[in-house]
Amino acid sequence: MSNGLVIAAITAVFKNLLEDGLVQNAALSSMGNVLVTTLPPDQISIGVDDQPRLNLFLYQVLQNRNVDLGGRHRNQLAHYQTSTEEGTNTPLAINLHYVLTAYGNKDFQTEILLGYVMHIMHQTPILSNAMIRATLNHVATINRSGLFAQAIESTSVEDLTEQLDQVRITPNLFDTEQMSRLWSLLQGSYRPSIAYEVSMVFIDSKKSLLTSGYNQETLEQPQIHKIVASPTNGKIIAGSSVIICGKNLSGDITLLRLNGGENLLEPQVVEDSRILFKLPQAIYAGHHKIQVVHQPKYKFLNSEQVVSNEKTFILHPTIQVSVDEPTPDIQEQNNSASSTGATQVSFRCLT
Repeated sequence: MSNGLVIAAITAVFKNLLEDGLVQNAALSSMGNVLVTTLPPDQISIGVDDQPRLNLFLYQVLQNRNVDLGGRHRNQLAHYQTSTEEGTNTPLAINLHYVLTAYGNKDFQTEILLGYVMHIMHQTPILSNAMIRATLNHVATINRSGLFAQAIESTSVEDLTEQLDQVRITPNLFDTEQMSRLWSLLQGSYRPSIAYEVSMVFIDSKKSLLTSGYNQETLEQPQIHKIVASPTNGKIIAGSSVIICGKNLSGDITLLRLNGGENLLEPQVVEDSRILFKLPQAIYAGHHKIQVVHQPKYKFLNSEQVVSNEKTFILHPTIQVSVDEPTPDIQEQNNSASSTGATQVSFRCLT
């Protein structure tokens, strides 16, 4: 496996995220086609008749010395240390630093582009492993003659994404002095720009991944630990709210599958460690299963989704007590029984 392709892979995913986000934005249609490139800024010049452009440039690669395998699987470090003693390498965790620059030749083009780019990146702060895999398959398919597509033929997308956990994208809002230093280093004509940091990317050998037992799908897969009523001192009944507790529960689009059904249900509140969800009214008492489903945000990723484990909960029945109005036939019987104080009561199990 050519592990050296991970940097190019992240750049390709980042670039495609921008391209897809801009195409889907109807507000940018009046601007025409916006070109997205990954060139050094000193190689870019834009004339009066040139189309507007976004340029994504990787200007720095730094080692992440505080890496803890995403902060979620500390015990994996022991496995890596054992693998090192057996002659394999621990993974090299790196952070990638990009500068994203808008180029325009008409009034407000750069401002509009930067505004929508910041919105896209704010809506997509995490690139999941499934999203990266689907995007790389898409990129390698649409331009088979491109340099990246040819390079990726020497390996496989599965192997390439095997070493990637969830990748986080965070903005670095530089002040004037920091931005001045950066553009002096780039030796290009200054344009309005935004810096982003992408972390964490692992570079290592396939041997160390396999012997360590490191499983990227396990790290990113949502996990349900328990399901409780809301409020927590109550019982789960039809139409009531429940709290799903676990980890990695928040995704690009988070939905719920009840009892393996095809129609997915939308939760009320989604957080990484809990989901608040209101049960339907038309549901029978007894054992039910629920599952968290993460769907990708963009259309070409619809075939890729990540699902959690199924968790069973008990739906308690609802008992309704009512006093029925007696019919004329039994009115006489009730009158005769009135001396005993008897009343006719019926019970119905609603769920």
